[in-house]
Amino acid sequence: MDKLVVSIYDPIDYRKEALHITFDLWSRKWHFEYIAMPFQEPEFVRTYDEEKGIEKFDNFIDMIKW
Repeated sequence: MDKLVVSIYDPIDYRKEALHITFDLWSRKWHFEYIAMPFQEPEFVRTYDEEKGIEKFDNFIDMIKW
C-alpha cells in the first residue's frame, strides 16, 4: 500500500498540517487523515467509498482553504 501526503509546506513535514491519503485495494475505500500538529492525534479521519475519493479530496481542500 502506498500513501500520498499533501501539505502546504515545502519540504513537506508529514507531522504538521498534512493530509495523508491511502486507498485500500481490498475494501475499495479511501482513507483520509489530516494531522494538524506534531505529536497529536489526527484532527480529521474519514473513510470514503471508491467513487467518492476525488470529490471528498476537493471538498477537503476547499474546507481547509488550501
